[in-house]
Amino acid sequence: MEKTSEALKDEEIKAREEAKRLEELNQKIKSKLINYQELYDYNQRMIALGNKINDLAEKYFENGKKRPLISEFLRIVETENSKRKKVDEAEKIRHKELKKETEKELSKKIEEIRKQRKAEKKEKALKVEKEKQQMQRALKVNDRVRIKDSRSVGSIDKIEKGKAVINYGLFTTTVDIDQLELVEKVKN
Repeated sequence: MEKTSEALKDEEIKAREEAKRLEELNQKIKSKLINYQELYDYNQRMIALGNKINDLAEKYFENGKKRPLISEFLRIVETENSKRKKVDEAEKIRHKELKKETEKELSKKIEEIRKQRKAEKKEKALKVEKEKQQMQRALKVNDRVRIKDSRSVGSIDKIEKGKAVINYGLFTTTVDIDQLELVEKVKN
């Protein structure tokens, strides 16, 4: 009886610790998500603002009038400033640090993904190259082959520079080796 009650208490303690750990993990993930969302929103706002400024520059380029350009630019700046809240210096510094940290973390993850994709691409290219080399080694003169997605079978007359001349009896054709399927090996 005592053993089971101790075992139950141990399991209860473990369950509480696990729940606490999961709760902390959940809070971290939520804060990261909020930080990413804020960074995304900020970047979207900057893109929209950049587009407005670009439109102004285009209008100025077309008509060359400075007064409407300056007045419109000031209107945009005043609109943006009215959206901003007064924040004390410590809060501003903390927010900048948080933003830098989030950007750094995001750039690390992006770099990891890029490296992973590059490695996968390289691996795939090596695999394709290996298959090509095996195919070239596998095919020899007088082998019976057919072009992929074709029914007619012919024999290889000669192979040079990744291309094969195939004799179908009445006619011959030149095809890339990687377009061929081996039907029957030549018997030595």
